[in-house]
Amino acid sequence: MIKLALLFAVILGITACSSPPPVSYYQLAVPMPAQAEPQPQPGTTKTLQLQPVRVANYLNGAGLVMQRSDVELLIASRHLWADALDQQLYRLLAEQLPPRLPAFQLFQGQGSADLKLQLTVDRFYAQANGVAIISGYYTLSSESEQTRHRFSYQQPLTADGYPALVSALSLGWQQLVDELIAQISQQDL
Repeated sequence: MIKLALLFAVILGITACSSPPPVSYYQLAVPMPAQAEPQPQPGTTKTLQLQPVRVANYLNGAGLVMQRSDVELLIASRHLWADALDQQLYRLLAEQLPPRLPAFQLFQGQGSADLKLQLTVDRFYAQANGVAIISGYYTLSSESEQTRHRFSYQQPLTADGYPALVSALSLGWQQLVDELIAQISQQDL
């Protein structure tokens, strides 16, 4: 009976030690922008249609992505995005663009707008060398023209681990938002 109790205690101890680590959830940390000055005069507001953000299929899963070599990507199973990446990026754009583009009213439905923005992200991960990569392209379309711009940002990780990866991706994302705002502001509509 004592041997059976001892065996049970050993098995219980082994299974307690082998429980999987907890799952961690992450979201991009981007500060809310200050309101741009000056405010436009009534009647001079243009409409900006923000179309859904497209991300590469392998990025839109739940796991954060690390590039281990030129041909190998690792998708984390215990370090996950709190929201789908495409939805998170869209929401951040919808929050950041209006305060910094007072001459534009954000238009999120279907229909005609003075300017349309379509963003596609094809890389959004860290490389083995400790650098976060964000790349893709965006298209700005008006009635008279359509321009396509490629973007690529590299942001060094300040430490090891997934929190540092998400922080670096957040900084890279902010660089892209700054570029978008500059491009949209230059549009002659």
